[in-house]
Amino acid sequence: MERLIVLGTGAASAVRRYNTCSVLEGPEGRLLIDGGGGNGILSRLEDAGVPLDALRSVFVTHEHIDHLLGVLWVIRISASRWLSGKRAETLTVYCHARLAEKISTICSLTLSAKQQAALGKGVVLSPVEAGREYVIEGHRTVFFDIESRKAEQYGFRMEAPDGQVIVFCGDEPFRGRDDTLLRGADWLLHEAFCTESDAGLFDPHAIGHSTVDEAAAFAASAGARSLVLWHTEEKTLGRRRGLYSEAASRFFKGRVHVPEDMEVIDLRK
Repeated sequence: MERLIVLGTGAASAVRRYNTCSVLEGPEGRLLIDGGGGNGILSRLEDAGVPLDALRSVFVTHEHIDHLLGVLWVIRISASRWLSGKRAETLTVYCHARLAEKISTICSLTLSAKQQAALGKGVVLSPVEAGREYVIEGHRTVFFDIESRKAEQYGFRMEAPDGQVIVFCGDEPFRGRDDTLLRGADWLLHEAFCTESDAGLFDPHAIGHSTVDEAAAFAASAGARSLVLWHTEEKTLGRRRGLYSEAASRFFKGRVHVPEDMEVIDLRK
């Protein structure tokens, strides 16, 4: 992949930022990672120059509404456009099997009968298995269960033909026993709710999240080259980049990126 388009950086209750979601973009296509909490995903994609009709691949980490509801809007609009002949590409939605069942149920309860007719044709739910290799937009991709304590959640390791490795850890710290797939990433995408110094104020562990310090220490131990921190609180927005970068640098000596909404990161550097 050549670019990471950061559509949103906020945690679940974010008001002044969109919920964390992004697009990985490369010469063979794009992968939307989660969709945020509403139909704001449509304007975010448009503003980012990502045509919905050309988007072929979506990955949904887990069932929480700040990650899932935007994906349902992508499914709805894509289904309608495919049925009308305005969309030629099939949209494939990757997620774990239990989540695929839930998305299918929600679609059956909320989409029109006509829109549901596109499911399995113009829009395909593709359950994935942890540890199994898939090829997504030209990249070898292996999904893993992060062992969430709240809702079953997957991340992935994606390897390009040129050897570049991108690891996406979801929106909670990895709690599995075997972190082999998380090691040696050129780019590690990791949540960080707040700095360690603000942990008493935000209590990230109570809601299943990491501090910046913990995410940076993990990145260092995993041998990552570059670290992207997002899914954050928003009370420090004006100072967030500086605060988080400084805190992370005490543990991680690679490049640290603390993006704003709609920022584009060049993954080739």
